[in-house]
Amino acid sequence: MPANDAAPESSRPFDLIAFDLDGTVFASPNNQLVSPRVYAAFQAAHDSGALVAVASGRPLWMIGEQIPEAPWLDYAITCNGARVVGTRRSDLDFSHSIPRPLAEKLLALITEYGGTGSIHTDVESLMEKRHCKKIAQDLAERDAKTDDAAAHSGSPASNEGRGNPIDAVLSLFSGSGVDSMLDAFLARPTQQLDKVDCTMPSSDSADKLIAKLTELGGIGIARMDAKTPEFTSAAASKGAALVELCRRLGIDPSRAVAFGDSGNDLSMCGRGITFVAMGNATAEVKAAADEQTDTVWEDGVATWLEPRLGISAPEASA
Repeated sequence: MPANDAAPESSRPFDLIAFDLDGTVFASPNNQLVSPRVYAAFQAAHDSGALVAVASGRPLWMIGEQIPEAPWLDYAITCNGARVVGTRRSDLDFSHSIPRPLAEKLLALITEYGGTGSIHTDVESLMEKRHCKKIAQDLAERDAKTDDAAAHSGSPASNEGRGNPIDAVLSLFSGSGVDSMLDAFLARPTQQLDKVDCTMPSSDSADKLIAKLTELGGIGIARMDAKTPEFTSAAASKGAALVELCRRLGIDPSRAVAFGDSGNDLSMCGRGITFVAMGNATAEVKAAADEQTDTVWEDGVATWLEPRLGISAPEASA
């Protein structure tokens, strides 16, 4: 039975809710706050007896301060499913890290094909110095698009006070910048590699790297866009972690719902779980989804949950 038994199962529409962060409940990576309306919807779901889990590509220490402290959060699926932790209890913690010999080959190949990136281990996250500027530029461009999209939707821009993009990037990481992901990992022989974020020079170089890793085997690949793959153990994905969490909790996957918007959320589709695409999701995610809701700027997670929980928008915004 689910751990949160505040209401009989028959009186609630689902037993487990999972949600992505960026583009799903965060309008911008630089603004790590859930809107009041979405926050209230999660609280109402939790009060009904449902369990709530964040399902993120980020490690636990990069999901902000608000969400880990939220009274409605029960589990964190992190690093694209490589590590799952209970925020209320630890008896269901589990992980699927990349074996060290394979991790070393992965990092060496990324360097060989001209990629840069960051690594997330079981205890820290480290970004290559040359990668930081690129990520900061991408965030600045994404923020500009976010402001435009919010304006077109009639919503206020939610990124005021975001500050310098480079400072925002570095503030997310538990460790400092490093010259080489491979050298940094080799210098930490006791750490386990959960995930690698990577940006390649071109889509062609990304294709060649992915082809080589597919041939090598053992690596899970989530492609955010043509030049931006993410790597975990082949056993790890958001979808696989969510199904395993359901199994360990005794929840039928059909009683779970997940929200997402981008490539690393696709693994939550087609597993018996109801997958809901955000209105701002990529075309590929929308095509694979069971249902679609409003955009992140329109509080799409809340607008989907509210009628199913029997709560009104004014109540959810209180």
